[in-house]
Amino acid sequence: MKRAYLIAGSVIAAVLFVLPGLAEIEPETAPEFYFTRLVYGNGFGPARTPRLDFRCADLEAGEGGTRFGGGWGTDFPAADCKFMWGIQRLSNIRVYDKSPHLVTALDPKLFSYPYLYIVSPHRMNLARAEAAQLREYLLRGGFLHLDDFWGLEQRRAVEEEMGKIFPDRRMVKLSLDHEVFHTFFDIETVMQIPNVRNGCSGRQTWEQRSEIDPMIFGISDDVGRLMVLVTYNSDLGDAWEWMDLKCYPQEYSGQAYRMGLNFMIYAMSH
Repeated sequence: MKRAYLIAGSVIAAVLFVLPGLAEIEPETAPEFYFTRLVYGNGFGPARTPRLDFRCADLEAGEGGTRFGGGWGTDFPAADCKFMWGIQRLSNIRVYDKSPHLVTALDPKLFSYPYLYIVSPHRMNLARAEAAQLREYLLRGGFLHLDDFWGLEQRRAVEEEMGKIFPDRRMVKLSLDHEVFHTFFDIETVMQIPNVRNGCSGRQTWEQRSEIDPMIFGISDDVGRLMVLVTYNSDLGDAWEWMDLKCYPQEYSGQAYRMGLNFMIYAMSH
């Protein structure tokens, strides 16, 4: 499942305001990386992948907004497409950027994709079979990124869902000397990435008063490999989704891209 990639090329300063037309910069070659979003259910049986008839090239500059409601579909599909366009520009990784890529926990192709992204995980309710499959996936080398949940109530819900997957392992707060923060960029601060409403208005960057500080947690295997990475009290998905919206501050989208690329490289090389 795992494969190390040689990352080369110059890094564009700060945030890359990538437009759809710039994505087609290389000849057609087999993708090395799929940014894969996990579709989850709400407790009424295993999740199902919706019918998806959408191409990333259909996005207009500055366009965002979910087309599949909240939950797993938050920030979808714009965040996925724009994140891949940015990664295409930041590195020489051949990413699949033609359309968003979805999978469920019980999809037989799950083990073909070493990186999973879950947004708003506090809304997730895993069936027993889904939790077991995700546990197997992660122990066999997979990587899971959880993003965009806020405050103690949502944090407890996420910890409960992670407990279904790993009843024997807890989410542990990561320090900035962890390797995941230094695979490509050196991340020197845990910046709180706000949603587009708060970012554009200049208001507070947090959403829930019960706990306002951003934190990054992880779950590791027995040899210390990070299997699960959790960006809590932060919304990287919104920063990817709205990176080309003029009012959204560059400092947040720039940090979100740097962190996302670091996470990808760590997943590909561990």
